[in-house]
Amino acid sequence: MLRATGVTKAFGGLVAVDDVSFEIDDEEVVGLIGPNGAGKTTLFNAITGVYPPTEGEIYLNGTEITGMKPHEISRTGVARTFQTARTFNESTVLENVVVGGIFGNGDSRSAAEERARQNLAFVGLDDAIDEEVGALNLADRKLLELARALTTEPEFVLVDEIGSGLTPAELETLTDTLLRIRSERGISVFWIEHIMDAIMGSTDRIIVLNQGEKIADGTPEEVQQNQQVEEAYLGGVEV
Repeated sequence: MLRATGVTKAFGGLVAVDDVSFEIDDEEVVGLIGPNGAGKTTLFNAITGVYPPTEGEIYLNGTEITGMKPHEISRTGVARTFQTARTFNESTVLENVVVGGIFGNGDSRSAAEERARQNLAFVGLDDAIDEEVGALNLADRKLLELARALTTEPEFVLVDEIGSGLTPAELETLTDTLLRIRSERGISVFWIEHIMDAIMGSTDRIIVLNQGEKIADGTPEEVQQNQQVEEAYLGGVEV
């Protein structure tokens, strides 16, 4: 279980995340939505150690991970992808994923490479294993990031706007891959997304932030019917 209690992150006088608490169970797919500037990526950054919370605690399976460094948090079982894929474009697909096993999990080179090959096959990039990353399209770079995250052997994967910039067909492929991460690997997924059709149709539960505060936490149906959510984010439009 991933649990946050009263997490606040302030930058000077700006409170980006304000007293947010939640729990994500094992093998659960949870969405995180909210307007631009709502604090979604800041919350992910606090969870994954990019910067520590100003207040509050974060626990993984009952062990506090608050304020640990990113590589330390990775080795406890929390992996992360980014809205803009962070890749080494002049290196091969395989080399990019091996990095996740070596630095994110402390593996030997041989162990990391074996796991990288398995995870590239899982996301459908096994035929591109020797290609330079710079030759990949955006969707394949995002699949590569998922493979790299999986190579750290996580219990939880935090995914930041995987649908941004994709065609409908590419988005369907990425969404299916996220759901397979849960169904075939038993890994929980915490997913920031702005594409409502994708997240409403693929998650068990959705957490909604607005101006740094949590305003809703429920099933997609409950969130769609929540008046605060309609006013703050969905604008009253049926989705």
